Formats: sequence, C-alpha cells, structure tokens
Amino acid sequence: MNSQQNDISLERIAQQKAALRKRIGTQKQKMTNLSRGLLEPLKPTAKKATPVMGLLNTGMVVFDGLLIGYKVLRRLKKLLR
Repeated sequence: MNSQQNDISLERIAQQKAALRKRIGTQKQKMTNLSRGLLEPLKPTAKKATPVMGLLNTGMVVFDGLLIGYKVLRRLKKLLR
C-alpha cells in the first residue's frame, strides 16, 4: 500500500466533511434564493391584466415541470425493470 495514494486519517476525513458541509450550505442557500424568487408576490403594474397573466404563466410553467418530471420518472422506471 502506498501511503501517498491512500492517506486516510481522521483529520483528512474531518476536512472533507467540513468542505462538503460548506458546499451543501452554499447550494442550499442558492436553492432558497431561487425558490423565494419564484414565489415572491407580484409587483404592481399599470395594467390590470398583467398580474393575472403572470400567475397563469407561472402556473403553466410549474404544471409543465411536474408533467415532464412525471414522464421522466415513468421512463426511468421502465428502463430499470
């Protein structure tokens, strides 16, 4: 066994764990910011129909995403059988 290739110690494992926790924390923050941006209240506009159209657009995007996700999961399920 080469000690340079397989240098496993408790300190090394602790460093890797800390680095992974930091990466997960930054990814979690990015996901939180993204979800807040998607779900924030609509800004007031001069036209009365614009907020309604925005809600319909957002609803259609969410529905389309769920539908595509469902189809992908079904196909993966068929492939893994």
